[in-house]
Amino acid sequence: MLGFFVALAIVASLKFTSSFIQPFVIALLLSFILNPLVEFFVRIHVPRFLAIILVIVILMGFSILIGLVLFESVNSLVAEYPKYQDRFFIVVDFFVETFNLPGDFVTQFEIPRTLASLLVNVSSGLFGFLGNVALTLVFLLFIMMEKPFIKIKLREALKHERTEKIGKIFANVNRHVGRYLLIKFFVSFLTALIVFTVFSTIGVDFPFIWGLLTFLFNFIPTIGSILISAISILFALIQFFPDWNPIILAGIGMIIPQLVIGNILDPKLTGDSLNLSPVVILLALLLWGWLWGTSGLFLAVPLTVGIKIAFEYIPGLEFLGVLMGTGTKPAPVLLDEGPPNSHDEVSEDHLE
Repeated sequence: MLGFFVALAIVASLKFTSSFIQPFVIALLLSFILNPLVEFFVRIHVPRFLAIILVIVILMGFSILIGLVLFESVNSLVAEYPKYQDRFFIVVDFFVETFNLPGDFVTQFEIPRTLASLLVNVSSGLFGFLGNVALTLVFLLFIMMEKPFIKIKLREALKHERTEKIGKIFANVNRHVGRYLLIKFFVSFLTALIVFTVFSTIGVDFPFIWGLLTFLFNFIPTIGSILISAISILFALIQFFPDWNPIILAGIGMIIPQLVIGNILDPKLTGDSLNLSPVVILLALLLWGWLWGTSGLFLAVPLTVGIKIAFEYIPGLEFLGVLMGTGTKPAPVLLDEGPPNSHDEVSEDHLE
């Protein structure tokens, strides 16, 4: 019962403190992606502080560039919304006549108003996210500066029999989440680049937006790919109807890369390293989406992986870690299976 109430308190805290917890979590996950670049600069004899500043400046430069292009694209989309609304009614009339749908089909579902409201919500959500960028960058700066000293502080602060296990928990979370994010970043970028190229060639309006949305939605397992495919094909239908050729090509250009990369390249790179049940992934999307909205959908998998790994090594909660797995892999093995030399120290390998 105590554990149940503690879990409720944690969930409530995450819900009501999301305004500053979200930027911290995003900064923490970004540190996994950017740390290899920082280490590269350090290896070529750039002081660590300057390497971190350089990486953050590069990140800010790309963010500003993407933000400017996205801002112009969204403005253009808003300005041309009446044109797409008129074309939307043409498409609806065609399907109403073809499939004998009710004449007040659009009025009943208030589709134009829903689309306009969705556009406004997405725009406001985008600007709200940009408002948290500064706080995220501040968190990122301090997390990257703190990273080399974490192993020293853990070794000094946790001098008891559980020190070895705590170090291994951090090592496993770092290894699995870091690998997942790096591979997902590469796979999503490759998919977005293909979609951007294909849509630009076909002539689909706002190809940069579709490429960026493809990149972002690929971080939402399964559901993200389905949503972006459906939305982009619907947009192509509205833009090109009644010419079906570019509509079909746009659908192929969106779906084929998702299927090939998502079902062949992505699993080959990641393997079954996450060991997360599909049901758990779906429940995680629902939970984190309810807690943190759209941001929670993007953060659901890496956060759930970290929680699962922690469960696997916490006495009394190991069964939860096993239940969250796919059931195809044996119980987790600690990174160092030999007996520890001392309960008072954490090995360097576990804390790297």
